[in-house]
Amino acid sequence: MCNPRRIDVTATQHLREAWEHEVRRAATISGAATGRARIVESLDTTLGAPTLAALAQTLDRADGWVLDGDVYRYEMAGGYVAYHTDTCELEIVAVLAEELSATGEASRTVSGEVDRDIEASGSGIHYDDNWGGITEDDARREAERQAQRNLSAAREEALSAAQTAAAAEHLADLDASARAAATAELDRLVGERSAQLNEAAAESLAAIGVRGRNEFHRVLAEAYREAVLAYARVRGADSVHVVESDGVLEIEFEIQA
Repeated sequence: MCNPRRIDVTATQHLREAWEHEVRRAATISGAATGRARIVESLDTTLGAPTLAALAQTLDRADGWVLDGDVYRYEMAGGYVAYHTDTCELEIVAVLAEELSATGEASRTVSGEVDRDIEASGSGIHYDDNWGGITEDDARREAERQAQRNLSAAREEALSAAQTAAAAEHLADLDASARAAATAELDRLVGERSAQLNEAAAESLAAIGVRGRNEFHRVLAEAYREAVLAYARVRGADSVHVVESDGVLEIEFEIQA
């Protein structure tokens, strides 16, 4: 085998080609649909002032109750119960929530023209003794084929670069349009699903009310206890006995007439 010989071929072309390209963008956003149902009960007509005063103190130290402004709130699965100190109202709320997502799309057609010279090269190898059956003509033909393939690739690259540059000018507007479309769709889904969740929350309100009242009545019983004992202390009561069994609170004391 003799020395290898390399043949290089360069192909050039003036590319003048119009193009049209569709640019598409998509955006996905998430949100929550919420359904609520509530009942409010006034307590100031059923509870005396001493009990109401003791109730706030009892709620301060009760487990699970959190004070936010004028409202003590107890969170439960599916809702919450709240006592409003300013209005002396007990509020029971059923809450249902569901995460939703929506996708919006926007598109625009851009066009332009590539007008430039492109160039590509190819190479072929042969040997002085035509080793492997490859002649100089074979090597030249191979170099020409490579040059044409590379020229076609250069054409595609030039068109793609032009399309990418043109599309970049519109991406911000298309992203905004896609997000606006996604927001509109999410608003529609949230409104539709929230109406359904409101109905479901109304159906679950009775069960939430049972659990909420149980939690509140435990604290209320302690407030009654404190109010009665405070009354006894002020009156100088003797023989004070407090017994609690099976959720029933009994307080006995003696006051001199």
